[in-house]
Amino acid sequence: MGEQRAKLRLGRIDFLNVLPIYYPLEAGIIANPFELVPGVPSELNELCANGALDISPVSSIEYARRAGLYYIVPDLSINSAGEVKSVLLLSRIPIEHLSGKTVLATSESHTSVGLLKVLCRLRYGVDPRFETGSCSDYLSRSESPDACLAIGDEALRLSRSGIFPHVLDLGTAWFKWTGRPFVFAVWVVRKDTVTQKNGLLQDAISALLSSKRWGLANIGRICEQAARTGLLDIPELHEYYRCLRFDLNDEERSGLSLFYSLLLQAGELKEAPQLETYTQLASVA
Repeated sequence: MGEQRAKLRLGRIDFLNVLPIYYPLEAGIIANPFELVPGVPSELNELCANGALDISPVSSIEYARRAGLYYIVPDLSINSAGEVKSVLLLSRIPIEHLSGKTVLATSESHTSVGLLKVLCRLRYGVDPRFETGSCSDYLSRSESPDACLAIGDEALRLSRSGIFPHVLDLGTAWFKWTGRPFVFAVWVVRKDTVTQKNGLLQDAISALLSSKRWGLANIGRICEQAARTGLLDIPELHEYYRCLRFDLNDEERSGLSLFYSLLLQAGELKEAPQLETYTQLASVA
């Protein structure tokens, strides 16, 4: 099989937040050379790091920790400039009183956990105990931690449950503190994919960006598809997608660099990486 018929393995986050980008690909609206591989963010991080994916959204902290493996796909991210709705600290007490208390942190997203630790240590001056687990699993066993970090579709469900009296949207908390967007995930291409399959990459990245443009221009269609999950109704989905942004321009890159420097300050990162974008190297790859 020649390169023109080959497929690139593209990671797909199993949450509603990426539907504006992936629905046009999955529905055949945008022609593309992809084999889609679904998973939660932490699973895609590992698959991409291990070479099982060529291109994937990864947690922004994953890029920082293994930047040597990747180039960033241009102009594509999941970010918010304020409320994000699907990355929430759900708590029985205000965050300012969480020192020494247990916070159950999702295993599905490394970036959200890193962001919460930065906010706790550097913004609110608290030092809770972090344990890994699912808030929904605890609640199903009639147990409940002092607080839990929920992301994605779980966060959208639990935010309306009324179980926790205090709900802190981490996108809002970050934006009020820094005034910059927060980048939760970036799309990356493995450097060895650039070496081995570079002939496919220009069309692949063009398809991703075209899919993003189509999804955002047809958000009503996206909401109709998302409503089939029964998680939110169409007006709620319009409100949710208004909170999400998918570009990666200077403003978002500035927010990302600030996050890396604060992770370093909080002891959660050994080194803050430079942001290397694939298009900077495409002509010489």
